[in-house]
Parts: sequence; C-alpha cells; structure tokens
Amino acid sequence: MKNIILVKLGGSIITNKKIAYSARKSVIKRLVKELKVSKETIILAHGSGSFGHTSAVKFGGKQGYKSKKGIAKVALDSISINKIVMDILIQEGIPAISLRPMSMIISNSGKTQSAFFEPIEQVVKQGLMPVVFGDVIWDKKWKSTIYSGEVILNRLAIHLRKKGFNVKRIIQVGETNGVYDDNKNTIPVITNKTWPEFKKFIFALKTKDVTGGMQHKVKDALKMTNLGIETLLINGKTKNELSKALLNKKVKGTLIK
Repeated sequence: MKNIILVKLGGSIITNKKIAYSARKSVIKRLVKELKVSKETIILAHGSGSFGHTSAVKFGGKQGYKSKKGIAKVALDSISINKIVMDILIQEGIPAISLRPMSMIISNSGKTQSAFFEPIEQVVKQGLMPVVFGDVIWDKKWKSTIYSGEVILNRLAIHLRKKGFNVKRIIQVGETNGVYDDNKNTIPVITNKTWPEFKKFIFALKTKDVTGGMQHKVKDALKMTNLGIETLLINGKTKNELSKALLNKKVKGTLIK
C-alpha cells in the first residue's frame, strides 16, 4: 500500500478571515493543482475560515451554542466552504469524496469519545481522496462543539496507524513560513526537547479563531511525534511550496519531529 500523507489547508489561507464568507477560490485552485504532483495517497482536510468562524463567534463557541439556530447556522457554514473546495477538486479531475466529521465523531467536554473512521478507510482503499473539514460535532456535555481540521487529521492519523496504514507525515498549509522566533525568522525544526525554548515566541492570534492559534497547532503536532509522525508547517501563499513539500523537497517552513 502507498504511503499516506495528510494535508490540511488552513481556513486562513483558503478564505479571507477579515471578510465574512469570502473564499479565496484562486488560491484553493492553485493548491489543488499542487496536490496533483504527489504519487502518494492524500487525505485532505480544510478549515472553515471566515465561514464557520463568523457564525461560531456570533452564536457561541467551543462549549456549545446559544440556540438551536446557532448550531444549524455554523453547521451550514461549514459545509458551504466544503462545497466550494469539493467543486474545485472535481473540476481539477481529482476523485474526491467529502466525509462530514459531524457524522463520524462524538466528544465529551471537547475530548473525542468515539470516532467511526471506517468510511475513510474504504475511500482510501478504493483509490479516492477523502476530504474532511472543520465542523460542528455533537458533545455529550456541551451538546455541541467545534472540531478543527487539524484535530481531525491527528485523530485520523492515529487510527490509520493502528489499522496498519503507513502514515508518512502531516502537512499543514497556513499563511506563514512555519513558526517564527522573536525576530520573525522561521524556526526550521521543533522537537519536544526544544519546544520549551521556542514556545515563548508564539503569541495568540489577533483574529477570533475559536479553534486556537499556532501554539495549539504545535502542541498537537508534538504529540504526534510520539507515534513517529512528523508535521510540516508551510506557507500556502508561496507558489509551489505545497508541491515541493509533497515531493519531499526543501521548503521554507517548520518541521515538527
């Protein structure tokens, strides 16, 4: 079986977070074209950016929503940006299948309690590209919560490893050249050993991102290193950076290993 690479297109790169419901279709199309260079099996995830976060901030957040209308609106916004991504994937000739996290994952106080990933396994085995995305999921304590695209990929990577799939790496595509130090220079490599030294450089994002910022991403990626799965953070604004990362060529980003 081919190696599996899990790719996450951040909401900040595929949408303009400063403008509600604004998809960067030309950027999505370019990144999708770059995906096509890989000979490996790709599982794709994406954030909801200014779609899901706009309504999430308005109606609630991580710990449930103020109304039934709020849950429904955030859920609708999540699939709205997914529809845009899926349309472009199909237009570019990629046989992609969208799988909604709401239908696969249950949490309790924000922590995953159960996940049904067998449909994703079947999509992979049939040679198609599974696509998941940041979504509202059901939570036993809070009734509902937001589940980010990178959390889904991390959980999925763990599941696939246990099932014998060869998960090679996770690539997170954002709008920075990885993680910056205090001089705004890219930190090329972060490990569990060096993280205490570097984490002081990472500041919370100014945007109202209910799924958390860079520090959250790095902490989750470090947990994955315990399973031997590395994560590469790259800049999606730089042309061909994703294609180079997929081909294991040198990129300007941060490798967490």
